[in-house]
Amino acid sequence: MTRFVACPEICLFSAAALHRPSAYRFAPRACLAALLRLAVAAFLLAVLAVGLAWAQPDDPQKQIDAWNATLERIDLAIDQPGVTDADFRRYKQDATDIVLAANAFADTLTPKVEAATAQFEQLKPTETTEAAESEAAKANRQQAQQQLADLAGFQKQALAVATHGSYTLSQIGERRRTRFTAALLERNSSLIDPGLWGDAATDVPSIVGRSGSVVGEWAGVVANRSDRSVIAIFVSLLALIIMVLVPGRRFLLSKLRRPTADQQPTMRTKVMSAAAIVAVNAFLPLIVLTAVQSILKALDLMPYRIDLVWTGATAAIVFFSLAFGVSRALLAPTRSTWRLVALDDAVATRAFHLSVAIAALEALVIVHQSFAKVTLASLQFVIALDGILSIVIAILVIGMVRVLTRRNTPDEEETDDPADEEYGLGRLALLVAGLSAGAAIIANLMGYVALGRFLTTQTVWVAVVISLLYLLMKLTDELTAASFRRDGVVGSRLISSVGFAPRSVTQAGVLANGAAHLVLIGFAFLAIVAQWGVDSSGLFETIRQLFFGFKIGSITISLSTLVAGIAVFIVGLVVTRSIQNWLDTRFLPTTRLDSGLRNSIRTTFGYVGMIFAATLAFGYAGLDLSNIAIVAGALSVGIGLGLQAIVNNFVSGLILLAERPIRAGDWITVGAEEGTVKRINVRATEIETFDRATVIVPNSSLITGVVKNMVLRDRSGRIILPVTVSKLSDAEAVKTILLETAKDHSLVLRYPEPIVLFLNFGEKSLDFELRCYLADIATGATVRSDLRFAILSRLKEAGVALPG
Repeated sequence: MTRFVACPEICLFSAAALHRPSAYRFAPRACLAALLRLAVAAFLLAVLAVGLAWAQPDDPQKQIDAWNATLERIDLAIDQPGVTDADFRRYKQDATDIVLAANAFADTLTPKVEAATAQFEQLKPTETTEAAESEAAKANRQQAQQQLADLAGFQKQALAVATHGSYTLSQIGERRRTRFTAALLERNSSLIDPGLWGDAATDVPSIVGRSGSVVGEWAGVVANRSDRSVIAIFVSLLALIIMVLVPGRRFLLSKLRRPTADQQPTMRTKVMSAAAIVAVNAFLPLIVLTAVQSILKALDLMPYRIDLVWTGATAAIVFFSLAFGVSRALLAPTRSTWRLVALDDAVATRAFHLSVAIAALEALVIVHQSFAKVTLASLQFVIALDGILSIVIAILVIGMVRVLTRRNTPDEEETDDPADEEYGLGRLALLVAGLSAGAAIIANLMGYVALGRFLTTQTVWVAVVISLLYLLMKLTDELTAASFRRDGVVGSRLISSVGFAPRSVTQAGVLANGAAHLVLIGFAFLAIVAQWGVDSSGLFETIRQLFFGFKIGSITISLSTLVAGIAVFIVGLVVTRSIQNWLDTRFLPTTRLDSGLRNSIRTTFGYVGMIFAATLAFGYAGLDLSNIAIVAGALSVGIGLGLQAIVNNFVSGLILLAERPIRAGDWITVGAEEGTVKRINVRATEIETFDRATVIVPNSSLITGVVKNMVLRDRSGRIILPVTVSKLSDAEAVKTILLETAKDHSLVLRYPEPIVLFLNFGEKSLDFELRCYLADIATGATVRSDLRFAILSRLKEAGVALPG
């Protein structure tokens, strides 16, 4: 399986590595190569998991015995002296493969064990059967019992192998951590020891001679090729490297050159330009050098020692180009308007120069390690050069910290400027970097060269990773903001195809941006801890277990099944909402059902669809509904006490939908509130008053309280219009005027006929009451107003006086 590993030898040298310089490697080179294989490793891990799930050995017992023998051999081997970190990695990979295969084999046996158990239970004789069991039935039962015992035995043995493998993996990890700590704290010759420098100087001529032999070996390999076309290809490739890496890079960067005009670019333009600069600086040399190396290997023009030097040089160039590109993109020393960090021009320029110098020295260390391995440099030479480079890098890091944390003089400071205090966490990180650099200098002078080199390497690498993370997060912010706008690529499709509201699209963009940030932070974390002796395959295995399931006792927790269950519920909810929308807009309007019944059907279907989707989601996630019922029963007391009002309102809402004493669109009166029912929800009902105010009434109040529904059976109703005239008026004439006025109105029904009641003799007036019926009581206020105007006009025409 492809994986990336940062072992202790990547970051430091142990006692064995000091006597064998080839074992001492520089960490960023391994980390750069590791990051390139990260995505491939994750893909292959998933493919392997799927393949193991389907794989089943032909002879299970033989395979189980082989697994046990391999694990026992690994247990003995890791305790032997002289085991290298490469051996540990190989042992860990073997044990990991066995654990995956054993768990997959046990999982494949689970349905077979269940089927064999069911078959055996069916073949067992019942107690109520009085007839003797036949020999054939006994033979079948014994055969089923034996098959069940074999399958269950294989499954238990496979689980035992997986447990043994997990223990072996923990022992390997413990031994690697112990070695890492011991090598990190190993003391060697101090850099202030004159003898160290004398021994290193005496080894310089031999190193130069062996370097010449390496180049001569490569020239001999090329010269001995009889095929001149191969030599022409070799020369062409070298020329291609020279032409692309220098003029080609400058040409691409010139196309990305940021103008120096006074125009203020947008944040999106600055971020996109910075990302393009980093991509050109990092990927162009990586692609060219790696492609040329592959071609030379295919043509047998790459000897082993040249291959090692080429790999080291590639890592050095890519690391320097990446650091240079990130520094130029973020600091923009000559173009302040394009700068992504809030720094003064002078500070940004000094920080850029320091960062380039630090990157160049780290690249020099990478090349030095490759040449030290190829030329078999002495221990003293490796210690001297690594130590002095580590000290110089640490001094430059301290200088960088001082530049970035320098405050203005009292005359230059502006009072109450909040920008000076806006990055307290950044100042803390710079302080930690400065302390680490100081500790590295002290460690090198005291002889702990491995520790000092580790501290400087970590400081520089973490700075590069965090800077790149900052740029990628800014790029993610701009891309998600542009994509999830109303007219963006994703936002427009969500609105037009799925029916998202603009606010929902914005929320989806925020969630997508947060998920992208988590992924970037996860990759940055892997890149940082890769130098701490952490095996990426172990991290991927942990992630795989979290996603595909891990057991706590008899309970299996699987993130993948939970995600699948949530996805099933969301799909069911979307389907339910789609059918509800179809019922509301297409089907129900073609029926003769009233609006209240339509709303009840739509709401009821929503409840049923949501419950059905939840049931499917629980089943797909592997949750036993019977266990959920038991838990719900246990919580019933608490629900009855703490959630009594909510449950009461929910049940009342169901009763409202079933009995339909009120419906959407009904004109009702509840207490002092009067209005139209707009929506019956799970907990409460919305009533819109005639003043356009919304009243939220709990459903229980509508069931247990007194509710006046003006349109429950039909929409017809009676209106009453009091009329008072002078005591001297003719009562019959008034009656005639009232009846004629009512009959002349188009909304007043002819049957029942309007009637006029003579209510009372007042001291100065006669009191009448006009009662008439309307087809739609909702028009009552309008009809009353019309009748009053008409009655007043006729009374004046007839000379009937009003009281007063």
